[in-house]
Order: sequence, then structure tokens, then C-alpha cells
Amino acid sequence: MIGGIGLALNHQDANLFDELYRTWQKRRRMNAIRSTYFDGEAALKDFGISLPPQMRGINSALGWTAKGVRAVTDRSKFEGFVSTSDETFGVDEIAADNQFEIEFPGAQVSSAVHGPAFLSVSHGDVQAGEPDVQVIPRAADLSAAIWDRRRRALAGFLSIVDVDRGNRPTLMVMYTPEKVITLTRQERIWSAAWVVTVIPNPLGRVSVAPLVYGWELLRPLGHSRITRASMGYSDSALRTIVRSEVSSEFYSAVEYWLFGADVESFVGNDRWSAVMGRIKALDTESNAKEDKPDLHRFTGASPQPHVEQLRMWANLFADDQDLEVKFADSSNPSSADAIFAAKETLITTTRDANTTWGAGAVSAMQMGVMLRDGLSALPAEMRSLRGQFTDPAIVSPSARADAFSKLATSIDGFGNSEVGMEYAGLSREQILRFQAEQRRTQALQLPANVAAAAGRTALGDQDAAIASR
Repeated sequence: MIGGIGLALNHQDANLFDELYRTWQKRRRMNAIRSTYFDGEAALKDFGISLPPQMRGINSALGWTAKGVRAVTDRSKFEGFVSTSDETFGVDEIAADNQFEIEFPGAQVSSAVHGPAFLSVSHGDVQAGEPDVQVIPRAADLSAAIWDRRRRALAGFLSIVDVDRGNRPTLMVMYTPEKVITLTRQERIWSAAWVVTVIPNPLGRVSVAPLVYGWELLRPLGHSRITRASMGYSDSALRTIVRSEVSSEFYSAVEYWLFGADVESFVGNDRWSAVMGRIKALDTESNAKEDKPDLHRFTGASPQPHVEQLRMWANLFADDQDLEVKFADSSNPSSADAIFAAKETLITTTRDANTTWGAGAVSAMQMGVMLRDGLSALPAEMRSLRGQFTDPAIVSPSARADAFSKLATSIDGFGNSEVGMEYAGLSREQILRFQAEQRRTQALQLPANVAAAAGRTALGDQDAAIASR
């Protein structure tokens, strides 16, 4: 445990902090490695066999890992929150105040990179311009969480808010079911001290919602999409690319051998210079003074084997990440059915991710409403709240329109319902705009309709009076 913190906390909180901090340190290295691969900054891992010393420090990069992550996150489009209840408790306002539409996709990417990401929920400082309820995304490389299997919720959460130049934490926030503890490191003349601030947690649960990718029973906080296999394939592919650069140097320049010349005139000071020499000499034993040097030309080896090897790594990486066939080979265009079949696994993966990501977003909004309204229990109307995503199975507009028209004619009211408009491919924003335009049109037509109805009533009274005479 960090020195001084154990003295500032009670026994139970100190043990929880110690477990959380050890968890963060344990996962820190692997999280940093995965972030490096995602950023395309993984260094070349050379075996020291085939590359010359001059090329071992080459700055090569490969963006396959980011492609594998964004293959899922780019298909996952969060539309908003929906409910079967007419009362949504102002969830859209909380989301708008926290720029949820902008920050949530970033949390999804972080979740796919590390396995989990988190949404912390707390009261904001309204006087400082913060919203009443703050929903802040937290990345796993600066967080630690402990899962309570019996309660199916977090038992504790630690957020590393700030670090110094030596990557030592200077500001941390620990969330427990009973309280939120802020730990601030303050430098003093001889040593550093930790200042602890405790705020009661009225929810009775850790006010942090996990966004999990790749949930499994034994891994309730998920798996990273950047698998060890995918990192290995990326390393191998990067070595292949660099080796092909070396091979291209040989292939692009014709090699000549000069027989009967003085070898010492052509060999350089070091072995690599001798290998790279375009003209190589070979002594021949001959006593005839009239013998002359003989020049022969030899072509270099083709770099095609490197191309085939790179395609092999690309195929293995695409299979691990459920990418389309064209990622590895786009020479032969596939049919529409073949392309859709190649995306089927990726579509299923995205739908599964949307389920767990949506559950985390809903949990954060539910806790936000409870904090804002001072509730100790979740209202029954909020249990039907769901996160809505666009369908990851992207189909052509004509096929979608054809299916929509058939359903609209066979199901009464389907065409004008929100479900029907969603099926037609309209976004949540477009549906809301359409409904608002309908209400404005009805409001403008209301006076005319009232006048017309009054006219019909007066005409009916006049006809009735004539008939009674």
C-alpha cells in the first residue's frame, strides 16, 4: 500500500484500497501494451537473424490492431435511451448535460481495447459550472475494479485521476457502496501526506457502471479485443514488411560477379558492405597472362515470398478478429451474399457488445436519476429503460424500404410507430424531428379544424330548424 494512506482510512476501507491498488498495478503493464498496439506504436521485435544492423532501428508501424478494434466500435452506433414507460425521469437531460452522445463512443473504444471501461456517477459542483449529476467515462488503464459475483455488481472501484512525472498517483477516488473517498497527495518539506475527503454514498451500491466487452462467466469484466494472438500476428507481419524492404534492395539492383579479379579491391571494411556490394570479385587460378577478368550478371531473388507470407499473417489476423475476407485479399471481388456471410460473425459480435455496453449505459443513467432525485430505490418505471443501437447488419436502402412497406401494409399502425420508423432505418434524431413536425402541423391545422367543425355544427342546426317548420 502507498505509505500514509493506511493510516488515513479505517481498517475495512484500507483493505479495499490495498486490493484495488494491487489490481491496478497488476494489470497496468498489459493495459499499457494493448494501448501501444492500438496506437500503432508497438516496436519492431527483431530476432537478430535476417536484418542488417543498419535497419534494426527502423521506425515501422502497422495499423492492424486499431482496425480490428474499430471494426466493432464503428458498427456500434448508440442512438439513445428508450422505454416502454411514458415516464423517463429526465434521462435525456442527464445525457445531454454530460455530452453522452460524444463521450460514450470513446468509452466503447476503450472497453474494446482493455476489456472494460467504466462510467462513474456522482454529484457535480453546480457553482463551478458542472452538471448536477456527473457521468464521467473512466479508462481501465487508470482504474481498478473488484466484482462481487453474488450481488452482480462492483464491490469497489478506484480511479487514478492524476499522476506526477514519475507516474505516481497524486489524486485518486475510491468508490464503495457506502461512501466516495477522495485521496489527494500533498508534498511537504520532508515527506508527502495524503489528504482524505469522504462523501456519503446514498445509493448503497458502488456508483460506477462497467462497460464490458467479451463478457464471460469467469471474466465478468470481459476480455480485450486485442488478443495475444492478434498481437503476435501483428509482430510477425511487421517483421515480414521490414524483411521485404531488405529484399527489395537486393532485387531492385542487378548483381554482377567478376571472375579473375583481385578480391581485395572490392571487399569493404565490414561484412555488410561486402554483402551489399553490387560488384563482387572472385579470384581464379590461372598462369596465363592473357587471361582477362570475366563479368557475369545475376538477378536477385524475388520479393514475392514476402508478399505471400504477409498475406498469410493477414489471413490469420482477419480470422482472429472476424474481419472481412477482403482485409487479406481484395483481388477477387465477392458476391453480395458472400460479403454478408463474411460479416455475419462480426455482426453477431457487435450485437453482443451492444447488449453489455447498453446495460452499462442504462445502469449509469438509473444511478444518475436516483442521485438527482434523492431516491434510495430504483423506480419501477425505470426498469424498462434500454439503450438503443442501430442495427449492425447494414443492408441496402432498397431492401430495407421493401421490407418496411410489406410490414406496414400487413400490420396496422406499424408505419407510423417508432418501431416501424426504426425498422425503416431512421435514426433516433430523425424520428424525434419527424414527430415534432407532426405536432407543429397539427397545431397549425387545429384552428381551421375547429372552425370547420363549428361550421358543420351551425349548418346542421340550420337544416334541423328548416326541417321542423
